[in-house]
This record gives sequence, C-alpha cells and structure tokens, in this order.
Amino acid sequence: MMSAFLDAVVDTLLPGEHQASSGASPLPSGTQAGVVLEAKSAEQDAILQMIAQRAGGEEAFARAPLSARTDVLASIEKESFDAFRTFVSNLLQDYYEAPSVLAAMGWREGAAQPLGHIVPEADEATLERLEKVRARGPLWRLAP
Repeated sequence: MMSAFLDAVVDTLLPGEHQASSGASPLPSGTQAGVVLEAKSAEQDAILQMIAQRAGGEEAFARAPLSARTDVLASIEKESFDAFRTFVSNLLQDYYEAPSVLAAMGWREGAAQPLGHIVPEADEATLERLEKVRARGPLWRLAP
C-alpha cells in the first residue's frame, strides 16, 4: 500500500490540534507523532482494503478532503464495527506512547521504573489523615 494512503488514514483518525487551549503545546497529528501503519494482521489489511475500495482507490483517499475521508471511515466503522474498533485501538496505543504526545499532555516521557515517579512531600492535612489510618491497625487477620 502506498505511504500517502496510509498517512492519510492515520491523520484522518488522529488529526491533532492546530492550537491548544491555555497556551499548552498542541497535540500533534498521528504522522507528526511518528505513528506508522505497518502490516500487522489480516484484519488490519482488510480494513485498509475496505477504506481504499470505498474511497475509489488509495490515491483517491489520500487526495480527498478531510470531510470526505471522514465519511469513508464512518461508513467502514458502521459496516465492520469490531474490526474497525480494533484497528483504531492499535493506532491509539502507538499514538499515546509517542514522546511528542506525552509532552503535549504534560506527561513525562520516561518510564515509571527504575527511577519511579517523583512524589511530593505530604502536607500536614494528609499526614493527619494517614495517622488515623495507622492508628486503626491492620484490617486483616494474620495467617496461622
């Protein structure tokens, strides 16, 4: 499949933001985030073939305006809901793991381990609430 077609599918599903609210970084489009559609399964290939067929070919889909591409994808979703949902879920997983997307959402790029996340010191009110829990004692029985 031609890369312009695959990129058009990705960016139709994950168009990104032109301008983010409150001065934050805008979310990038799928291709800007580095999401690449690759042959992963027969089900994914079937969805892509349906998209191309419904649009009149890969090139026609890639050159179509966003509204026309969205209409094609909406019709595929109605026709093959479960397969389309799986297809989109796989794209979303790749998208939300991209460093540029994590940065735009204000998340750290690094993994939680081995360094862990920085946890701020507890304030006085939190420490008081924790003391009540500590004073209550264990809520379980010790095993014999």
